[in-house]
Amino acid sequence: MVTDILGQISRVMRQCKFRFRTVSISHLLEVQEAVENLIRQGLINEQLYKNWHFYLSTNNNLPEAETIIIVAMPQPITRLIFEWQGNTFSAEIAPNYIFEEDESRVEENLNAVLSQYGYSIVKAHLALKTLAVRSGLAEYGRNNISYISEFGSFYRLIAFYTDYPCEDDNWGDAKVMKICENCSLCLENCPTGSISSDRFLIRAEKCLGTLNEREPDFPYWAQLQPDWINAFIGCMSCQSICPANKSFVSNILDGDAFSEEETYEILNKTPIVDLSEETRRKIEKFGIGKYLLLASNLSALIEKQILAKQKKSGL
Repeated sequence: MVTDILGQISRVMRQCKFRFRTVSISHLLEVQEAVENLIRQGLINEQLYKNWHFYLSTNNNLPEAETIIIVAMPQPITRLIFEWQGNTFSAEIAPNYIFEEDESRVEENLNAVLSQYGYSIVKAHLALKTLAVRSGLAEYGRNNISYISEFGSFYRLIAFYTDYPCEDDNWGDAKVMKICENCSLCLENCPTGSISSDRFLIRAEKCLGTLNEREPDFPYWAQLQPDWINAFIGCMSCQSICPANKSFVSNILDGDAFSEEETYEILNKTPIVDLSEETRRKIEKFGIGKYLLLASNLSALIEKQILAKQKKSGL
């Protein structure tokens, strides 16, 4: 019966164009110990560790869980349009920042299969990238981002605990893509130097993607470099240049368009409660919690595009 369940899950995931792996919940302690060892070595900032919410223990909502199911959903770059002062500006959102319907689809499909046999699932808040790589679902890139051959780095991860027995434990060693062996493009193109040659882990405290998630405004040294900013949320420098993304980087989804008034409200950090229902709906797609972080990025992107136009026209 268990084998049939796994086969049904495989068929459902293929139909949705998702990828998945299963691992035993027994490996959580190993993950926790590995991360704590990195903290002791000073390779991961302890505050960042806390901020990232790596809940590396069994979910209390399902204490009898035996298996973790880790799922990857393709998520291309999304391009937004902003009207401002009579001009049109674009802004891209890096993968893994759009919150739409795919996560609920995963849960519904898994539950539809497992509930037939009396098993339950609950969402797991875990170190998803670590689980993806250790399960063989993904491989690391030199930039410490994970890649899947069918998606490149353009996908979103989600994990679930289940009391379904772990028939197929895919746990193994973390692997780095072979393409990275003789490539240093991500290192050379990281604007802040968060990727270095003397260690594998990036210096996350210097990464633009990290900074614009935890600071209401960029630190002064980033504000002085508007040309560094390349995305509305997140950072695309190392992913855009990566050869492993060559087949995927031009696959850009058209997102929402923001009117002149909406752009003004974002740039001026208008309280979220004062935004129109339509504007809030657009912002909810990438997280209301990030709303106050958007003004600095958008301002820098607009300035960057204005400077590029002036340079092109010879002004």
